[in-house]
Amino acid sequence: MRPSEAAPRKRLLRLLPRLLLAAAALGTVGSGLGMESSHIERMSHFRLWWLGLLVVLLAFFIWRRRWCGAVASVAIGIGAVLPIAPYWKPLPSAPASSSRAAECRVIAWNVLHDNPGDRQAAAKWLAAQDADLILLTECTLTWQKDLAGLASIYPHQLSSQRDGSEGMLLLSKHPLEPADPEGLRQSKPWISTVAQLPSGRIRVLGMHPRTPRSGPRFDERNLQYQQAARITRDSPLPVILMGDLNCTPFSPWFRWLLKEGNLHDSAVGHGFTSTWSGQGIGLPIDHVLAGPGWQVMERKVHPDSMGSDHHPVLARLQFLGKP
Repeated sequence: MRPSEAAPRKRLLRLLPRLLLAAAALGTVGSGLGMESSHIERMSHFRLWWLGLLVVLLAFFIWRRRWCGAVASVAIGIGAVLPIAPYWKPLPSAPASSSRAAECRVIAWNVLHDNPGDRQAAAKWLAAQDADLILLTECTLTWQKDLAGLASIYPHQLSSQRDGSEGMLLLSKHPLEPADPEGLRQSKPWISTVAQLPSGRIRVLGMHPRTPRSGPRFDERNLQYQQAARITRDSPLPVILMGDLNCTPFSPWFRWLLKEGNLHDSAVGHGFTSTWSGQGIGLPIDHVLAGPGWQVMERKVHPDSMGSDHHPVLARLQFLGKP
């Protein structure tokens, strides 16, 4: 290689650690810029990967005695960890439920519209869960026919009456009011209804917004978050929002939804478990969110995806009364 070609390459190699540090900063402490940029918001979903990169960069800067870089790596790492630390902090012991009637057990699962798996096995698993509410997204009309046998256990059902990825089915052991027409008429529908549990009425919101791969889809997903936040914030009833939200807890838009919708993430205290996997990447994008007064008794991700690219999320909640 000629000296004239080697010099730019050497400069690039010297700059590479700084460029990687800047990218890690943008994907973590700078992720708030993702409120306006779909590109930065996509970077924010990989916060755990960025933290791994920061560890590598810290080791490199110490080895090369680049102390400014080492200090910056530590500072960015601390700023990246602090907002998500509650997810790993053990929760205080929940008070024992006085009865099963005081609890609400929910499942949120994207079944995958072209799932090649055994649908009867999936139906059998759903029947065995003793859930109060089950939200199935990407639940096509064919899927719904295959799950018709669940009506004996979950007699109350609401459907988006759409096919493909717009299909959605809410199953309930308890009576459901008609779904709000505002959600059903959207190009990407949601189901908002009131469920009559033994312990009282609750507002249930099931969602599967757009995958924010581009500017218009990003805007459409965020508009649905804004509509959902309005519904949950203004509801006089206890609220549960669940579904494939196409967003991780690391996103500034997810944090916005929690704050503006007066919601908390049932995953807090349970760590991060991927609910979706594709191309070797796993991300927690399926959620159960609860309004004030709900105590999370149990929350887990089922290890078997049953042919889908998403894993079911199960949560057991107890309503203690609005503060």
